[in-house]
Amino acid sequence: TVTFVNSSGVSQAKRPRRRPEEIERLYTCDYPGCTKAYGTLNHLNAHVAMQQHGGKRLPFEFEALRRTRRQA
Repeated sequence: TVTFVNSSGVSQAKRPRRRPEEIERLYTCDYPGCTKAYGTLNHLNAHVAMQQHGGKRLPFEFEALRRTRRQA
C-alpha cells in the first residue's frame, strides 16, 4: 500500500490496483462478435455505451451469476 497525506493533514493508505489476471471478469458483452468481459457492471456499461453495443445492462440480469459465485 501507498500512504499519502490529504489536504487536512491526515494520512491514508491507498489500495493497490488489481493486476489484470486477478480480475474475475463476470460481466460479458453480449453484442454479436464482441468478446469483451469486465469485472464490474459499471465498466461493462461504459463499454456498451461507448461502443454502442445495445442498452444499459441491469444488475438483475446477472443475479444468478452472482449467486453461484457467492456459493463457491
